[in-house]
Amino acid sequence: MKAITRNHYQQRLLSVIDYMYDNINKDLDVNTLADRACMSAYHFHRIYREFAGEPINVTVRRMRLQKASVMLLRSDMSQAEIAAKVQYGSVAAFNRAFSKHYGQTPDVYRKLRSTPLVDHSAFYPLSKKEYPFMFNIQQHTTPEIMLIGLEHHGDYMKIGQAFEKLTVIAGAHNLINEATRFFGLYYDDPKSVEQSQLTSLACISIAPDEAEQLDPQLKVVTVPAGNCVSILFKGDYAELKKPYDWLFGQWLPQSGLELIDFPPFEEYLNDLKDTAPVDLLTNINCLVK
Repeated sequence: MKAITRNHYQQRLLSVIDYMYDNINKDLDVNTLADRACMSAYHFHRIYREFAGEPINVTVRRMRLQKASVMLLRSDMSQAEIAAKVQYGSVAAFNRAFSKHYGQTPDVYRKLRSTPLVDHSAFYPLSKKEYPFMFNIQQHTTPEIMLIGLEHHGDYMKIGQAFEKLTVIAGAHNLINEATRFFGLYYDDPKSVEQSQLTSLACISIAPDEAEQLDPQLKVVTVPAGNCVSILFKGDYAELKKPYDWLFGQWLPQSGLELIDFPPFEEYLNDLKDTAPVDLLTNINCLVK
């Protein structure tokens, strides 16, 4: 594919990805999305699959169910309300789709993951939070890693939008191969910064000689070599708040270690396109002195 044609298709598909994320509560039929890409539905199916690595209907279903999982954990909406917001015609249909994807019903998913932190501060101001969970910490050295990334602003749980677009851009420039690693950099504390002001970066690793003549939308970042502490977390991305709370609220303050001036970064060790959410593996990393 000639570079100019490839870039033309790429920009159309990026527009479609943005449209899907912004309108996940609307009917995203293939004809609507093909029109958004200014393509016939027949050709759109094939071009999207070639660039994104999966059929468009699979992407839409995955986006809807991921949105539903976040609403189950962050809101007290009923299943009927959530089903309607992600365009399922009935609770039964939503339950079947969610259970197939997550291996649990929405009700079980919500109950198992909604254990709150125990905070006695209202009664005993000097007491500390108790964490009903703990994780294994690895301390190691990490080499320098060169990354290219696409910025995301807003809710960290919506960084998938940037990853979808990054995959299209990088794939079109042959920057994704068997050695490619996927990372997310998170610059702000979501408990201290307004959600609309949060900044993160969806990234892939590249070799130094690949950093030339990059797409202008991409940003180059280098993870410095140094000492690192890591948590390997197994489970849905919507549950990553728990290891972060424990790491920053309990383990780090008691560790005697001091963080360096570099944001926490996650490495995603398998692909949500072909991995059940319960089996997703994420390394949460912090560089320390």
